[in-house]
Amino acid sequence: MRMGEFRLQRQKNGRGYFGHVKVRAVPAAAPSVSWAVPPADRASLRPGVDAEFVEAALAGVRDGLGLLHGIGADVDGHAVEIVEARVYLTDLEASAVRAAGTLAVADAFGLRDRFELGFDSGWRVMPHR
Repeated sequence: MRMGEFRLQRQKNGRGYFGHVKVRAVPAAAPSVSWAVPPADRASLRPGVDAEFVEAALAGVRDGLGLLHGIGADVDGHAVEIVEARVYLTDLEASAVRAAGTLAVADAFGLRDRFELGFDSGWRVMPHR
């Protein structure tokens, strides 16, 4: 089992941005991404109530797997579960949550240092050049 986490909390152009995602990668027959935050965790995003941000976290994890595969990392045979996705209502923003999901996956596979965080009308993650 591999664990990864990333917290993005920044100010850009006078606006706050927040996203915090923690993932668990476990061996699996086929790659998958799922929401595994315990329903009793009231400090994390909740499906239904926070649907936009839950989808951003899931999309970020999928992005992370794609980016890792693109740099040659062996991510096949792993299921990635989101186990925590913190809420900070003042600055919570979808691109920040998505980027946090992406970098949490990179962290889980020990490759966080192979990526950089950028901003262009929203946060995005790309491989270092």
